[in-house]
Amino acid sequence: MEAVAINDEGTLLVSGEIDDWDLVKRLRVDTIVDMDGDVDEGVPEAPNALLYVYFPILDEALPDLRKLDALGRMVADLVAAGHVVLVHCRMGFNRSMLVATTALTYLGWSGRRALHRARQARSGALFNEEFAAHVAALPARRLRLEVLPADAAETM
Repeated sequence: MEAVAINDEGTLLVSGEIDDWDLVKRLRVDTIVDMDGDVDEGVPEAPNALLYVYFPILDEALPDLRKLDALGRMVADLVAAGHVVLVHCRMGFNRSMLVATTALTYLGWSGRRALHRARQARSGALFNEEFAAHVAALPARRLRLEVLPADAAETM
């Protein structure tokens, strides 16, 4: 199992199938996004130790874009908060990179820059041209948490 860092901080990782839970622990991963067809064997079950998100998709076509964007925002939010997130699929080239690069755009990266970084980090990444074109077209975005005044929150 090879986990490659996609961001400069090394807190957004991508890999193929998880077959080394000791490595996952050494990397301080506390969130896993599983894009593969089966729930990972050996997922740690300790309470409050690991957030495990299961969203299997196929390599053939883009998934529901609303769900993809929501997942990208969630991953970006976790990374921005200091969590270590591992996104994986079977090989670690297309599905996992699609989510990781979408997350990068919510961390202020342009889609083209995110695509370049993915391919720099892992040769052959996003060889699915439909996935690559989608990522390249994404704008740079920022997550923004807006705290509402107490009186506004009470009227909702």
